[in-house]
Amino acid sequence: MRICSKQIVLQTEDAALSEVLPAERALILNIETTGISAERSRVVLIGCMRRSAGAWDLIQWFDDTGEEERLILSSFLLYASEADALVTYGGDRFDLSFLRKRLAEHDLGTIPEDCLSLDLYKELRPYKKFAGLPDYKQMTVEAYVGTDREDTLEGAEIAKLYNRFLHFGAREAADQILSHNEADLCGIAQLLPLLHLRQLAEPSLTVRKAQANYYTDHEGVRREEMFLFFRLPAPLPLSVGGMADHCLFRIDDAEGVLKIPIYTETMRYFYANYKDYYFLPEEDMAIHKYIASYVDKSHRLQARPETCYTKKTASFLPEWDLFRTPFFKRAYTDDEIFFEFGTDMKKDRETLSAYASYVLAHILRS
Repeated sequence: MRICSKQIVLQTEDAALSEVLPAERALILNIETTGISAERSRVVLIGCMRRSAGAWDLIQWFDDTGEEERLILSSFLLYASEADALVTYGGDRFDLSFLRKRLAEHDLGTIPEDCLSLDLYKELRPYKKFAGLPDYKQMTVEAYVGTDREDTLEGAEIAKLYNRFLHFGAREAADQILSHNEADLCGIAQLLPLLHLRQLAEPSLTVRKAQANYYTDHEGVRREEMFLFFRLPAPLPLSVGGMADHCLFRIDDAEGVLKIPIYTETMRYFYANYKDYYFLPEEDMAIHKYIASYVDKSHRLQARPETCYTKKTASFLPEWDLFRTPFFKRAYTDDEIFFEFGTDMKKDRETLSAYASYVLAHILRS
């Protein structure tokens, strides 16, 4: 077994990791294998990095005989015994699953159940459609974030290189495997800010500016929209954007903007207890029976659910699960609902921030 160790200085941002646990308690992990099946393949290299005094301590265990998988597995298990978390990219699906099966095969125990798994791919996965990358392989994400990675070796090439090393003594092949593993580890360290994506799960935005805009649509109708410029608590490592229900967002770094339509028109508020109301066709509105008793019977009808309403002309904003009440609709059978956008809200930065968080959460869930 060959053991390689050194200290690496990287431009990394630990704040995202520190929100989960002390950076020194986390271990970045990446493995190299002879194939993707843990039943038919074996581990040939395990690499780890740990934060230490402003740098990263790298250690790699390499099976340089083809017979020392058990030794590198037991060495890793001992080294990782004090870690509180294992940080990987796609590790829940591959690295950790593969290691557990190979550890079991050698009857070496397993990775402690209380050791937290931080899979950076899983942090990114819910927002894939909003990032717009061609794929979400580690090297693609690194290129987008900007890690200056030079290694371009694909994981599928590792088995061929390892066979060259074992059967032909090609030392440069072993060096390529070790270099590739190191590049993956350094890349994961530089992708730690992906943990900042967690703040999108329950957005808490701070609106710093609200701005109305008027435009004419393709049918020549004058429309109004609102831009909410907001700030996230922490910057994102990649730009994201998307839309749903005519609302649009874009976030770059920690700054973002939401575009939300404003509907200035006449809408209806529907009363729930329609049996207590009469509908007045001439006034196109419903009133309570207590008051309607003074209205001539020929000018009133028993209200039905679809006619039990009062109308209001105002500016309205969209909502989906009662951000504010009362809610208004264009017609009784409509699924879309709205609330009145009054002057009180226009001047209330706290409410605007809450609404921006609400709209962003809706788009991200859609």
